[in-house]
Amino acid sequence: MTFCFKIFFIVVSFFVAPLCFAASEVVTFDKSSWVVLSYNKIPPNQVSFNDNLKIQVQASAGPAVYKLASPKKVIGFTVKGKVLGSKLVETGDFDEDSILRVGLVGVGKQTLSGVKKLVAADWVKKLFALAPKGSGLDKIHFYNISNRNELFGKSRVHPQSELLLEKISKFFNKEGAFEFQVALEKPIETAAIWLSVDGDNSKSQFTTTISNIELKLIDEVN
Repeated sequence: MTFCFKIFFIVVSFFVAPLCFAASEVVTFDKSSWVVLSYNKIPPNQVSFNDNLKIQVQASAGPAVYKLASPKKVIGFTVKGKVLGSKLVETGDFDEDSILRVGLVGVGKQTLSGVKKLVAADWVKKLFALAPKGSGLDKIHFYNISNRNELFGKSRVHPQSELLLEKISKFFNKEGAFEFQVALEKPIETAAIWLSVDGDNSKSQFTTTISNIELKLIDEVN
């Protein structure tokens, strides 16, 4: 390859290849943009929307889900909020409850059809309903807050579903304001934000209020 052709190839590649840059998206707390779910045989959380998202836990559990207008390549996020009355007490190898789990619902090839759809739990059906048209889902990648410092950095595939991957990414053992920041090792193409706040296993009573969610994104411009 001659020197001139090399220069031409580099210039063309620069203009043809997509340009990538960092962007951000702030999640709104408009009630119409969220879906609140519950699990079979577990009391549901009490969820309300105003300028924030308030989740009241009374030995209860359940997710609040925000579907993105279109899939986005997420490289990190910041969540700000506060918790009042947190008394989570657990002793197992991993937290079953949390004042907050931030889940990124990944786009993938898995779909729900046939016998799988007939026997799937209601929350699983609603999970796959989040898939973009003509596509499927991968997994929910959860980043958890724990009040047990010894679990910081620990991860697992949830024992009840291989669709759920969890990593304890923040230690917070007080009540009051918190800021939860996560930078991902690699982007996750994300269809929805799945927030879980749980106190059913530890029989806890507390309130988690989310005042801000900001996603860090990779934008591509062709």
